[in-house]
This record gives sequence, C-alpha cells and structure tokens, in this order.
Amino acid sequence: MAPALAFERSPELSLQQALPIDGMARGNLSALQYCGGELLAVSDREDQRLFMLQQTDAGWQAKEEYFELPDNSPSMLPVQLLAGAWLRGLSGRALDFEGLACDAKGNRYLVSESQVGVLQLPPAGDVPVRGKWLDLDPAVYSEGEAQGLWQQVNALAEGVAINAEADTLWLAAERQGRGLVKLQRQDDQWRCPLAGCVLLAERRFLPTDAFAPGVLNKEVLPVDFSDLALWQGKLWTLERNAHQVCRRSPLSGQRERCWSFAQSILSEPYIYPDAPYGLAEALLINEHGVMIGLDNNDRVRPDGDSRPWVFQFALPDDWQEDERRE
Repeated sequence: MAPALAFERSPELSLQQALPIDGMARGNLSALQYCGGELLAVSDREDQRLFMLQQTDAGWQAKEEYFELPDNSPSMLPVQLLAGAWLRGLSGRALDFEGLACDAKGNRYLVSESQVGVLQLPPAGDVPVRGKWLDLDPAVYSEGEAQGLWQQVNALAEGVAINAEADTLWLAAERQGRGLVKLQRQDDQWRCPLAGCVLLAERRFLPTDAFAPGVLNKEVLPVDFSDLALWQGKLWTLERNAHQVCRRSPLSGQRERCWSFAQSILSEPYIYPDAPYGLAEALLINEHGVMIGLDNNDRVRPDGDSRPWVFQFALPDDWQEDERRE
C-alpha cells in the first residue's frame, strides 16, 4: 500500500445555507455549474438529461432538459474497462456522467466516467439539442495508465474543466491513483501538450485519524478527486474523502491551498452515519462563494431525508493567498 498522506487540518469554510433539491427522481447529484445564467445539475444515473435548478422558499427545484446522444460512443479504454462499464450500465448508468463545464459561448461539456470521454452540448434550444463526442488524444489513456491512472471501473474520469475560449481542457482521474490531465484544442481535435497530458498522478491514502474518531474513517481511504473547476485562472479540486476544496496550479496540478468543509457536513442533521467514504461530488466556485453538492447514493439520513443536498459556503477571505506547495 502507498504511504498515508501527512494530513494537516485545513481552515474551515463558513456555511451560509444548506438546501435540498426536489425533482431529481433518481438523485445521485454529481455536478453543478452555471451555464448561460442557468444553474445546471448533473445526475450520474441520467444519460440524456440535465437539470435546471431554480431556488424556491423550500430549496432547489429541478426541471429536466432532455438532450440527444450521438449514434456512437467512441472510447480509448481497453476491453476490460469497457466490459466493466457495460455491466454497470445494466443498472442504468451506462455513460455515468460525473462532471460539467461551460465555455464563454454557453456550450456544455459532460465527462463520462465509463468512457473517459467528453460530450459537448450546444446551448439549450427550443428543441432537444444533440451532443457530440470530443476527439480526445488516445495518449490520455496510455500516458495516464503508465503513471497509475485509469486502473479500475468506477474510479476513472470524475471531473472536467474548460477555459472560456474553449481551447484548453482538464480532466480529473478519481482515485487509486488520482490525477489531473490536460489537453489543448487543435482545430477539431484535442491533443496532449508537448510535455505530455498528465500534470499530476499520485496514489496515497489518508490516515485513519484524519477526522473525529469513528466518523467516516473506520477504514483507510484513498485520496481522491470527485470534481474539478476552473476559476480565476486556477484549478479547484473537490477532494471527497478528505472533505476539502483545494486550489491548484493549472500548469502543474500542484496544490497551493486547501479549505475544509468537514465540520459542516459531518454534523447533524447532514451526516449519513452509514457512509464509509465522503459523499461530496459536485463543486461550483465563483465570486459568490463555494457550492458543494452531496451524492447520497440513495442513503437516508437519520431524520428520514433522502434528497440530494447543496451546501453554500462563503468564499474564504484568504482564497488568493499562498500557503504551501506539495
């Protein structure tokens, strides 16, 4: 086993509000993003739907946006990973969309974990829009696999970010190992930079005493990425098992500073006592604060609530300051 990460508690984000989402029948919130002025949500159980969220007095209300898929789903993955994804797809999670990003023109980009592919959707229209798969460099898989990424089914691509000009794209590999990958657009193709696709690849574990005794740390958990965002020229990673958000260099992927949300989501009434790992899967960060969504995977809280929840935190005053680099 790889060595445990030397864990230092990060400063806590300040919780402003926590609201449930109604209208996502199958739940499993996996991404949040503002696109064209609309707050959109993704469920990893829905292959052909986005959700527009509108705030009400009771929380967030989801309205479906249906879209059409291309005829083919090309993938760079080997047969054994595609076969595992096919078996998971029998339960309704064929494409397993896990991340969402938007460019300045309002195009939406969905990352499929099962395919390690990115589906581009044009801005929403009066009729269902049709997506197209980006032409990704096969070196995304080969270089990543050589450095310990893309090793197991359901632990593949977990986040996507794109710049406003839509000429640079980043992907997050989830866990065992986790990593960050970068591609650049060349006409209609997305290719690895000369230095290679992989910015960061690591396989480490959290110490069992990272949090309060008996709280989500009964087992040794791997470090992971569960979502990815680009804001103010920096990459921001959601690190589910460590219950933190980190600011990282878009050039190297190295960590610059982190902030924790553990005290908020590991307290009543928001905690799920039976969850053996972190549940935070959706990250949105802007000048208004940090928004984090939980994928409760059909779990029910002690108070009986089974809906997805979104937590709004204040943007920390020191978000621009440096702390240390790994």
